[in-house]
Amino acid sequence: MNMKKTILALAVVLSASATANAQDAIPVVPASVMKNAAQEARKVGIEGESKNSPDSSYAGASVSQDPVLTMTPGVNQIIPVAIGHPNRIVTPFGNPEVVSTSLSGGEKEGECGEVCIKENVVYVATDKEHPVTMFITEKGSETQALSLTMVPRKIPPREVFLKLDGQTVASGLYSNPKAERWERSKPYVETLRSVFRKLALGEIPQGYTMNAIPNTVAPPYCDHPGMKVSFKHGQMLMGHSLSVFVGVAENTSSDALEFQEATCGDWDVAAVTTWPLKVLEPGQKTEVYVARKQMTGQAPVTSKRPSLLGGAQ
Repeated sequence: MNMKKTILALAVVLSASATANAQDAIPVVPASVMKNAAQEARKVGIEGESKNSPDSSYAGASVSQDPVLTMTPGVNQIIPVAIGHPNRIVTPFGNPEVVSTSLSGGEKEGECGEVCIKENVVYVATDKEHPVTMFITEKGSETQALSLTMVPRKIPPREVFLKLDGQTVASGLYSNPKAERWERSKPYVETLRSVFRKLALGEIPQGYTMNAIPNTVAPPYCDHPGMKVSFKHGQMLMGHSLSVFVGVAENTSSDALEFQEATCGDWDVAAVTTWPLKVLEPGQKTEVYVARKQMTGQAPVTSKRPSLLGGAQ
């Protein structure tokens, strides 16, 4: 009898314990609730990334993350830059000068502040969290000014290359002191040889800038019998007093031909050469270098002589 009472009491205790454990158990959460929570968390994360993304817009304007920017004077470009780290802005000017009210320079000559200029490179390092702006010009010339707005972000340091658009390059209104010093460091003929030599070695002469030939610039014309000379996909290198065009010549005849530089002559052409071939077999190609003198204006006007034949040919 006592044994039965003991077993009954033990059963009651176990039942009470099981009830207590059931009351303390975590309730089951419906799958739909978990799914909705995950979607909300993902949405918040995407919004946060969007706010911190360098590609987002600022004040309704797009922020460009491109490492190479084609600049047009008077048109402002907006780029992200790193906070608290140096950012490298490579300019197309030989001796750039910066004008800014939101960035400070060094206190003494040659010292660096938020802005530091080294040759044709402008370094910008700021702790400001609001956008900063600057105009970049060629020192001593206000002909062209490049406008840049920089939006500081918590990103790694950036290097941005600024290049002029085709129309600006064609105008040739900005000077290049470094190219001028290099060109004047030797006699004129030797300068031409040095330019061609560097191009043949795959180098760019000191102070020169290289671009595709703009649509606004008329390329050289070479009227060479038996050869096709094209500058359609060519290059244009601009110095101070010289600009050099690089094209391709192809022997389209059935015989070996020697390239005749005189076929590319014009009133503003300083020199012509080819590399690596001077004599081309049928189907062979070579590069053509045409150096032009940088001049303002047009070809000199010549007087016309009336024909004694009255226009007859």
